[in-house]
Amino acid sequence: MLRRNGKPRSCEPCRISKIRCDHTTPTCQKCQARGIADRCFYHPAPMTKPPGTPRRRTVKPKCSETLETRDHGVLTPLHRSPTTTLQMDEVSTAASSHPASMWPTPSESVTRTIPNPPESTRSFYLGSTSYASVFAEEHPIPESVHEQPSERLSATPSALTNGIPGSRYCQMGVAQSIIPKLSPFSLFERSIRMYFINNGPALVGPLIVSALPQLRKDLEQLSVTRNDSFAAYAEITRNTARPFKVPASMSPSEFHTLYTGQNLRWETLGLIFIVAGSNAQFTSPDHPVFTLESGRKINKDEFIEDMIQASNDCINLCQVHGAVNDIMVWLMYQNMLVTSNFYGDNYHGVWRRIADCVSSLYAQGIHCEENYEIPFFLRESRRRMYAATYKSDKTLATFFGRPPMMAWRYSDRKLPLDLDDDIIATDDTELLNNALSRLDSDGWNTEGKIWASSWIRLRFQLSMFRERVLELSLSGRTDGDVAQKLQSISTECRQAWEVVPAQLRYDLYGEDVVWSTLSSEKALRMISVYLDHLHTDFQMQRILRRQTEMAIPALLEISMKLLSTVLVFNKQRNQSYHTRRHFPSIILMYCLPSAGVLALELRRCTLENVPLPSCISRADLIRNLSVLISCLEWVILPGDGNHKLCSELNKMHAMVLDEVLNYQPPTNNESQGNGDGTALGTVGGGFFDMPMIDGIEPIPTESEDFLNWLDNANWNNTVCFLVSTKIRAFSSLICRSLTWGQYLF
Repeated sequence: MLRRNGKPRSCEPCRISKIRCDHTTPTCQKCQARGIADRCFYHPAPMTKPPGTPRRRTVKPKCSETLETRDHGVLTPLHRSPTTTLQMDEVSTAASSHPASMWPTPSESVTRTIPNPPESTRSFYLGSTSYASVFAEEHPIPESVHEQPSERLSATPSALTNGIPGSRYCQMGVAQSIIPKLSPFSLFERSIRMYFINNGPALVGPLIVSALPQLRKDLEQLSVTRNDSFAAYAEITRNTARPFKVPASMSPSEFHTLYTGQNLRWETLGLIFIVAGSNAQFTSPDHPVFTLESGRKINKDEFIEDMIQASNDCINLCQVHGAVNDIMVWLMYQNMLVTSNFYGDNYHGVWRRIADCVSSLYAQGIHCEENYEIPFFLRESRRRMYAATYKSDKTLATFFGRPPMMAWRYSDRKLPLDLDDDIIATDDTELLNNALSRLDSDGWNTEGKIWASSWIRLRFQLSMFRERVLELSLSGRTDGDVAQKLQSISTECRQAWEVVPAQLRYDLYGEDVVWSTLSSEKALRMISVYLDHLHTDFQMQRILRRQTEMAIPALLEISMKLLSTVLVFNKQRNQSYHTRRHFPSIILMYCLPSAGVLALELRRCTLENVPLPSCISRADLIRNLSVLISCLEWVILPGDGNHKLCSELNKMHAMVLDEVLNYQPPTNNESQGNGDGTALGTVGGGFFDMPMIDGIEPIPTESEDFLNWLDNANWNNTVCFLVSTKIRAFSSLICRSLTWGQYLF
């Protein structure tokens, strides 16, 4: 059978899947090889619509609609042909041509010049504990705070593959774009081993590292069958769709056989991608790991982006086929961390990815202790993953000011035991029993050792108090005395902190002792945990501040303690790249909210010519704010998702501090004529030093009045709009600055 152009017709499965058909009748050999010979037929007029079908009008989408879809990476469902049902291996090919197959992905490229970038659209809600609420607790937040980061698309090939035509992502099918990016596999082996040596993650490292030799063999076999790869990809997809069952008698060294070899799954490959990408984020661009055996040097940022997109493709394939298992939860949790570091912490895709992770975690039942027998290593792995996800959920909920997705009331999952990863993944029963015998009744090790699980245990305990604080802060209505409830939480939190093992408490070490006696990774995590403890108290004092002004001294005191603790990093400029790469996350999460509270109070006292509370030294406060400005100039490394934001924030902080330092008290005559506390407006060069404009009220200098004035100001004329540009830029940058950063610690 020939078409009108004289070329032979293709069978329907090959035509729909865009596969070259061999035109054999009655069934083609391609369909026979793919096991769908019963579906192979030649349609006489495949493009002809049934009688009575209305003609579809092509409507060009509006510019705003196109930009909105592109900005938020909306995931639209895959469509199936009404005449043919796609097989598993066909779904992956069909998905490749779909514009939404790369989720979550920001919109525009930072490597391209956009003449008129679209205005951001407010697409999500920020609550009373969000990163912007310090400056606008009861006022609308500027729209620019919702601006999403841009996608770094380019027309260049992948950082690891050559010869693939088209753009960097998915023009030859999802599966066909995934496998080539795993070459050379030696790069991934080195990266994954480095990651589990330098980091104390939620993942149990030996369970993943042990799979690397078999994965190398699997990829070599796939490369041999590249000419007929569809059958191999179909088998991987079938494995992904199968339930993931772990026998109770399985040993840790055998665990990888469930997701490698003949059981190779897409989530396995996605996990390899994202762990390698996570290691790259904390590795210097000049490290030898980015130089291949051929001598070619890989661009670090392009490599990380490739890993994010490849893991997203794997997640999409798994979600299409309903994959829910431990490997899938590991993949989505790690993907969330890498995405937040690369695109910026306020990227909405981070919130959506933690939702996916929590959904899969609940669907897998990881939030509940098993009432049946499972291997010890799997139970501990699930405890660690639940604790890490729970902690990240509370951090994100605080950052965005949204209700958390996980609640401890709905879980009976116990804390992970304080054991080393090698003990958890050992096949030696005697060695495991000896380690268990050295734990106390609460599960802490009694030898003073610090393991990765030690931090996960402790931060999970602190997050349980954070959840109770969020309930009081975000609740639409309150029952009972809020102050009494906060006092109860504070007492319990302090008592829990007192019984924490001494080797994990930063406040029991001297500032210099921590860095000199412990490794930089342990010192960094110890400070992060201590800041978590202080930050819970900070949030409680903020709630009390909304109830009464009597809470101001306590709020300033805890804010000062947070600021001074974080600024210890200013003395650690000679630390390794891996260590310094974590500094921005800690500063953005803990330092900037407290610095905002202190700066606003300093300015208020300066304007009103009243002293600060006795618990705060004005000289110390100004000195610490000055050090913060200096610190931000070097601590944010190029390539960090928040680099530009912090640079702009640094300028704004310097401007506000300069206003306070340059302030001249008004003379007696000026005071009599201007008793509303707006004397700062007479100082030249300050942010509030703006001329009076017809049709607009004077600009107040009190923080609360200023935000209220900003909301009610009339910007209908051009002159007013020009003035508003500076004001709104300041408000937007201050609000956006309070970003929470990487929550890996």
